[in-house]
Amino acid sequence: MEDMMQIASVQWNNPSQQGTQSRTMMDTYQFLRLLIVELTSQNPMDPIKDRDFLAQMAQLNTAQQMERMGQVFNTFQAVNLIGREVEAVLPSGSRLAGKVENVQTNAGKVFLKIGDQTVPFESVRSIQ
Repeated sequence: MEDMMQIASVQWNNPSQQGTQSRTMMDTYQFLRLLIVELTSQNPMDPIKDRDFLAQMAQLNTAQQMERMGQVFNTFQAVNLIGREVEAVLPSGSRLAGKVENVQTNAGKVFLKIGDQTVPFESVRSIQ
């Protein structure tokens, strides 16, 4: 009969509550916690295979690289909006329209400066 492995609970942290931590950091942290649980819970007579461990590390690295590429792509898209009129919906729900003056990045997120407001790139709803 196959042994069942008990895994301690792993908390899912809400990125919106984390402030400056990026999603990549959270994914890495969660992966390492799961790996530690797996290593401490493994059957000593059938330890984890080296190639399985390396495959998991390669998958994590690939996911991190894809996320970084997405961030770079968003930054390039935002830079192309400089000097253009956009309409954005602020987190408060109000609408803001104006010309994009510059682009800023902070903690892996892209922000647009419209007038005296700084709005997340994802808030843009229309471009003129």
